[in-house]
This record gives sequence, C-alpha cells and structure tokens, in this order.
Amino acid sequence: MAKKVKKVYPSYFEEFKCIGGECSDSCCIGWNIDIDKITFRKYFKVQDQEMKKMFQKNIQNNERCSSEEVDYGIVKLKKDKRCPFLDEKNYCVIHSNLGEEYLSNVCTCFPRVTNKIDETYEMSLDVACPEAARLILLREEGINFIGKEEALGKHIISSQIDTKLKEIKKTPLKYFKEVREFCISIIQNRKFNLNERIYILGDFISNIEDVIDKDLNDIPKFINSYNMRRAAKEFINDDINSLLGNSNINYIIQMNFFIKMLKILKVDKEVESITFKNYTSDMINGFKIENEESISKNSEFYMEAFEEYNESFISQYSYIFENYIVNFIFNNTFPFNEVMSLFDSYMMLLIRVSFIRFYLVGMNLNNNNYNKENVVEFIQVFSKTIEHHKSYLIDSLHYIKRNDYDNMEFAKTLL
Repeated sequence: MAKKVKKVYPSYFEEFKCIGGECSDSCCIGWNIDIDKITFRKYFKVQDQEMKKMFQKNIQNNERCSSEEVDYGIVKLKKDKRCPFLDEKNYCVIHSNLGEEYLSNVCTCFPRVTNKIDETYEMSLDVACPEAARLILLREEGINFIGKEEALGKHIISSQIDTKLKEIKKTPLKYFKEVREFCISIIQNRKFNLNERIYILGDFISNIEDVIDKDLNDIPKFINSYNMRRAAKEFINDDINSLLGNSNINYIIQMNFFIKMLKILKVDKEVESITFKNYTSDMINGFKIENEESISKNSEFYMEAFEEYNESFISQYSYIFENYIVNFIFNNTFPFNEVMSLFDSYMMLLIRVSFIRFYLVGMNLNNNNYNKENVVEFIQVFSKTIEHHKSYLIDSLHYIKRNDYDNMEFAKTLL
C-alpha cells in the first residue's frame, strides 16, 4: 500500500481530468516535451515493434539535461511543433497502446504543479491548460484549500522550502507560510475592489521589506497589525495626476509602457501561438495603435475604454482575476519566487495582471463581444505564451529595474 503524505490543494484540484484529444490548446503541440531517465529507458524495452520503431525515430538524449527525473531525454517535434506521438485526433498513442504508466513524468504531471513546503506537498494546476483554466478561473465563490493525508503518486517537485532548516531561520523564508497566507487573504478580501486589493498587496510587500531590513523576527507582529483600510485609502486619495485633473496621463503612461512590453515580447519573431498572434492583432486594431504620437492623441479614447471595461466587465467578473492571482500566489511560492527581492515578485505579478487587462480592453474595442468564457480562453493562451517564453519575463524585470519602475508610485499608474 502506498505511503500517505500530508497534502494541501485548492478545492478545484480533485475535479480535474485531462480531456485529451478534445482539448482546444493541447500541451502536446507547441512545447518541448521532456522524458525522465526511467521512462526513456523503458521506451527501448517495449515489446510492441511498431511502438519501438516510433521511439527509436522520435526520441533522443537531451544534451542540456538539468535533472534525470525530468529532462534526461526529449521528443523530436514535427515541423509544426506537434508531438509525433499524437494521432490525427490529437490522442496520445503511447497512452492508447501502452497505458498511462508509460507516460513520462512531465506528460503524467502537467498541468499539475507540486511544491513541498516543510513536510506538506502542495498540489495545484497550471492555468496554461484550457481545462484547468476553466476550473480555476470560473469559481465565483473563490478558491478554498483542502488538507488531507493521501498517497502522493507520480510527481515532479517544482519548488521546495523547509522553514525549519538552520540556514533558513536567518532569512525571511522562515515566515514563508505566514507571509503567503496573508497575501492570499488580501486578494480574497472582497470588501475592497480588485484594484484596491492589488495595491494593498504591493503596499504590504513593500512595507514588509522594510521590516526585514530592521528585524525579520518582527514579521509576525507586522502581519497582525497591518491595516488594509489604511492602504486602500492611500490608493484612493494619493493619485497626484487625478488630483491635478490629469487622470488621462496614467493611461498614456500605461499605453507607452505596454507598447514597450510588446516589443520585449517580440510576438512576430518569438511567439509561435497563432491564437496569441491573432489576439495581439485584435488588440492593436482596437486601440488604433499606429505610432507614439497616436497614443498621446488618443488619450481620452484610452481613458474611456479602460474605465468602461472596468465598470462593465471587471467589476462583474472580478472573481476571475482574483482566482488567477490566488492560484499564482499559491503555486509560485509568491512572494519568494524572484531572486532579488520580494517586491520584484509583486511587480512581475502586477505586470502579468495589468498586461492581461491591457489586451482584453484592446480586444474588446475591436470585437465588443467579450464574455467570461472568452476572457478565460485568453488568460489560458496568455499564460501558456508568457510563462514559457524564453526571455520575456527576465527581460521585462530588467527593463523595470533599469528604468526605476520598481516602486509603488509606478505600480499605481498600472491600476
């Protein structure tokens, strides 16, 4: 009997089931596919001669292997980036002919994400999978978490944190669980609107870095005394441009910033998803982006577009974005997921959320028929594109830090 371990996972986790060939955006198309060492060797021992020939032709050792449990070998994708083990109906012939036990660790686990925090295994789903995205994002009641003792099964650990280690006790990671739990509580506090919650999250992380600089053991006391209402009031009252009657300046800043983000993303050259390229064309057409002069000229147009979208859609379906952020915080060990600082983690989360909104506003201007299902589909494609882009995230962070945008003043202009 398999050993039971402590597991924590969102309530949606037990509902997930891969739909295989019915999937609208297969994880077997467009991505490199890794094979662990045990499975790789198993493939060359199969008795089925037809399958054996397929393996000999379509898999190879990975010269850049980082872990034998993950990417000892790789699949040779076809020219159209399809896995050669997909049949004409997008079903996996390895699974069909040999059974699930012959799937690699990566193929078995995705879109499941496993982190080990102390002695607990945290399981969640990646929103880059269409079926997972629907389960995660469309929960109007929000995401709840369940704790159980169960068998673990096949898994790949993405991140591991042991807060009890001697070397960890001298770092902020000592309070990882307390900090992350409070971050989630901020985003799920529906007494505040979505923009207020995102701002409060940044204010909390900015202030907690000050606490760490003085005495990291004051973190629990700071969490207990933190005043969300004070931060929300600051967000509402301290917008200098609005006070001066120049509220459209924020939208010009946003537009210029995201045009730069588009250049860093290099959609034409480095994005292979046709769907994402079409989304990008719709967004550019919706915003009527021609050059930098057109951005200044159309500032009133942008302001009305953002405000109308906030009022008509985001206020009604804010739970979609809440769930996206909560899921991100949980499965990315936020706010300890960037190397340099906790605030870097916040800024990169903010960039993701505001970039999603930027795209949605532009696409809505172009089509004017976006519903919650369309939004979920876009977030899934966006995540699949962004999170697996070879350089976008690191280049974006470098750009933000190089231009001194890593502060709450700039964060506010994106909300």
